[in-house]
Amino acid sequence: MADVLDHIPSFGDLRVDDTQVSAFEAARSELAGTLDIPLEEIELGAVVRLDRGFPMIATRSGVLLRAEHAVDFAKGKPGKRGKRSKRAADAEVASSAGVDGMLPSVGDVVAVRVTSGHDMGVILRVLPRRTSFERWRGKNRGERQVLAANVDVIFIVQPLGAERDTLPLMRDRVARSLVLARDCGADPVVVLTKVDRCEPAEVADVCGALRRLAGAGVRVIATSSLTGEGLDEVRSCIPQGSVGMILGESGAGKSTLLNTLLGSEALETNAVRERDDAGRHTTVARIMVALPEPCGVIADCPGLRSLPLVGHERGLARSFPEIVEASRACRFNDCTHLHEPGCAVREGVECGEIEQSRLDAFLSLAREMRVSAQSLDPDIRL
Repeated sequence: MADVLDHIPSFGDLRVDDTQVSAFEAARSELAGTLDIPLEEIELGAVVRLDRGFPMIATRSGVLLRAEHAVDFAKGKPGKRGKRSKRAADAEVASSAGVDGMLPSVGDVVAVRVTSGHDMGVILRVLPRRTSFERWRGKNRGERQVLAANVDVIFIVQPLGAERDTLPLMRDRVARSLVLARDCGADPVVVLTKVDRCEPAEVADVCGALRRLAGAGVRVIATSSLTGEGLDEVRSCIPQGSVGMILGESGAGKSTLLNTLLGSEALETNAVRERDDAGRHTTVARIMVALPEPCGVIADCPGLRSLPLVGHERGLARSFPEIVEASRACRFNDCTHLHEPGCAVREGVECGEIEQSRLDAFLSLAREMRVSAQSLDPDIRL
């Protein structure tokens, strides 16, 4: 089995925009001036692996190293006063210099201190994110988990050929994944895996149904890691210089798909249970891999069993723009688009301008978000 570290991207494989470079230069000058850190020790880097240990950073100078941040950084608390080691002092710098309490996620661009003679760096600051793919962490305190930062494409992976993966269930997963992808500003691509387990007519029916649900401009690609079907189309969605992320449940075939795109067995895979075709968590780290040229970089994340939607109204509007636009012409401002007279959305469905499956998904997700918002602490502002 190949070593996944052989496919870790270099800093040059990732896209860093002008805003992030400017923020780094400003932070570098500030840190050097106020905290007496030598300028040459502050480097621009990117988080390319995140697991239970220390984040792995690829720096602009070509160094690949692990980096740390103190518990104080994670909790947003100031460090204790008194005699401190150099490592503790650097940790306090990280605590005081983090932007808006942001902890680094895979894909983040960071300012990192790299000191000669030390085998680890210290993350000093997380720089502004171009995009941020987040999901609700649960509870009622407004907490979100950032799964990946600065991604351009979200591959929504759904497996075919299992009894439990019914079309209604796939529609729900795809619809809520679309909302999350659009909310963060990334382009969604629906990737169906394991199509070799199905008859061509069944694959065509599922592809057609998901294309109608996803709407214009969203690719739906049928793939097979066994036969190679659809893989070139997937590669075309992630050109060199772009960053993608794979999103799907355990057992969806994400790691197998990535291994096939890489051309080596770099990522561990597990067989699914025969009784329900469910998978176990194979990916325990969030890790980025560089695909062979002329493709870009993909982040592989652990499988997600649920994708709750809380405060993603922006993503909902971006995913179903024709419904939002039509609703402005409804007779009643609080129209539910179910039974009211003068509903422009229902009229759009009847005349074929709005797909019924898209309206069903829109209403279901909007209802879920309203209920979720009502259960939040009243002090939360989404």
